[in-house]
Amino acid sequence: MIRKKLAAGLVLVAVVFSFADTGLAQFRRVFNAMPQQPGAGGTVNLPYMFNDGNGGQYRIFGNGWLQQQGNMPLYSQGAMLTINGQQPNGNNQGRIDEKTGELILENLQANGLTLTRRIMYDKEGGFVRYIDIIKNTQAQEQVANLSMQTNLNYGVNAASFVADPKKKDQNLAWIAQTGAGQSVVEVYAGKGSKVFPTLNWPQGNNFVTAALSMPIPAGKEVAWMHLHKCVATQDVGTQWVNGIKESALLKSIPPALRRMIVNFPSTQGWIGEIELLRGDLLDVVELRSGDQFRGTLKETAYTLQTFYGPVNLPVEKVVGIINVGQFRPRQLLVTSDGQIFGGRVKKETLDLQLSSGQLTQIPVSQISRVGYRKRAGETEDWVFEKPMVLTRSGERMVIKMPAASLDVATRYGKLALKPESVAAVSFQNEDNSVHEIFLTDGSKFAGLLGAEAFEVTLDAGEQAVKFPASAVARLQFSGKVTDVDDFTPTLRLVNEDLLVGTLTGKLSLETAFDTITVNATEIRSLTHAKDTVQDVQVVLWDGTSLSGQLQDADLSCQLNSGVAMKVPVTLVEEYSQPQPQPSPSMVEKIKGILADLNNDDWKQRDRASAALVSMGPVAAGVLKQLRPKQSAEAQKSIDIVLQKLEEQRKAQKPVPSAAHSAAGAGIPDVQIVPQALFFNQNDVLLPEDDQP
Repeated sequence: MIRKKLAAGLVLVAVVFSFADTGLAQFRRVFNAMPQQPGAGGTVNLPYMFNDGNGGQYRIFGNGWLQQQGNMPLYSQGAMLTINGQQPNGNNQGRIDEKTGELILENLQANGLTLTRRIMYDKEGGFVRYIDIIKNTQAQEQVANLSMQTNLNYGVNAASFVADPKKKDQNLAWIAQTGAGQSVVEVYAGKGSKVFPTLNWPQGNNFVTAALSMPIPAGKEVAWMHLHKCVATQDVGTQWVNGIKESALLKSIPPALRRMIVNFPSTQGWIGEIELLRGDLLDVVELRSGDQFRGTLKETAYTLQTFYGPVNLPVEKVVGIINVGQFRPRQLLVTSDGQIFGGRVKKETLDLQLSSGQLTQIPVSQISRVGYRKRAGETEDWVFEKPMVLTRSGERMVIKMPAASLDVATRYGKLALKPESVAAVSFQNEDNSVHEIFLTDGSKFAGLLGAEAFEVTLDAGEQAVKFPASAVARLQFSGKVTDVDDFTPTLRLVNEDLLVGTLTGKLSLETAFDTITVNATEIRSLTHAKDTVQDVQVVLWDGTSLSGQLQDADLSCQLNSGVAMKVPVTLVEEYSQPQPQPSPSMVEKIKGILADLNNDDWKQRDRASAALVSMGPVAAGVLKQLRPKQSAEAQKSIDIVLQKLEEQRKAQKPVPSAAHSAAGAGIPDVQIVPQALFFNQNDVLLPEDDQP
């Protein structure tokens, strides 16, 4: 025993002298580079390392960028963030969140904005997750121009973008196959998000950048989440991105932080600022005191008394209940497809069988939230593309498509709009008292619906109800709006209305020397001359430019949704038709060339095809109209010509006009504020006669 203790002491002395020889500074560098596992809420030195479980590490440096180490490290410099052109300052230390295990780098400064980076290695998913929180500490709104770059080792042999299946022109992620054989996946947004960064990979280079511009109100903060992962192949990476369940990804993030993230949708699970309570194995009832009871709810159905009549909901459709209001609380019943019905539950208590078997009755007035356990077959995400009514008090109900037209008074006269052509009508306009009409073709304009009430049929139970116009926040008939791109004809007006369609009829333009008549379909653009509302400049399909005054005070516009409108010339700011129709003489010329596509001489056929291609994209519309009447052989030739014309069109890459940059914004969301259900701003219950 004495010999063993003596031997251990000699080893200890040897280790001490060894440290002395190598130097204390070198020891500190080695120790700091080792993976560290501090206690709860512990502080760590930077760089910090996450082990990936495969013998490699992700090393996080002072301002939060990552580097891979180990066998075949793919990341050279990942998630390098700049804000308004400046890199945030770096820290020497970070801390570990005691609940989530995230590495948190706080108080990073960049151009008057404060950055917090929350970084976590997800062992189960095998990816690094960043949540970058940018706070505006100034007294006025600031725009944060964010740019993120990732550099890879071994070069990039091939790369591709993964588009949002719901928005094909928006990219979610970038996947690159490196010279090491493995691939890297960079995810910068979630499916269905309304906020997307612009991704750029200069072909042949080993880096990708993501740029995002975000306005941040004074004193507020927003968050940008992104994921970084190594996979075997590009195909595996694409499957992984498409298989991401945004709801599951966000579930582990604290609710307050989850609400800040702008590039991953989090509609489901939240009703305004209140999170929907759900149980995993048991139903949950949460009291106003904060206590929670778990068990099995024994209710068979819910009868809700609303201002538009009683509503009966089967229990299998209800996933949660939220109590709102302090003095005479009302209930919001949330269904499995995202509908929200507000009113008073007829039964004053809920029967809950506790896990112990005891049956208890809980007063509804004492309840804060109720959540049913998740049922088999429930959808992961709510899709709001059906006809719906959204009320000012926070309700959201699916309805049957109405048959009657909507009568709308506009600056362009009275319109009778078919519900099928209307995407939505917003009754909540912060700028003025008029309503906003959004059509399915992307058009949007102001108007007034004359109806004092709307009679609709609820999809739930086929119940006919009537909503006062004063109670409606938005009517939605189709959740789908056609995307407006750089090749869509648009008419932008000085009152900020946007009409998607083409001018029709004939225009008589009085120039300085003559009156010239032009076909409206041949116009490429129409704008007002500088400093005047009378003179206009017209550019035709062939580049001809004419200036003068139009004889007619109105322009005829045929919208893509089928609505015909008369638009005052004085309201026009810009008309843009990227693909105007050629003149009748050019149409006849195209018809003559088409005849040669059936020629027995292949040389003549080739010359005809080349002539059509040389005309440019302006010939595409005519060819599409004439194609059905041609022979099978000629149709094949036309298809080849159309493909080449489409390539020319894409290669033109026109600079988006102001009309196009303003278009395609979609329908603005109506914020659901259940706290305001039948209460005024002071949370005082309105008298029954004053309720909507």
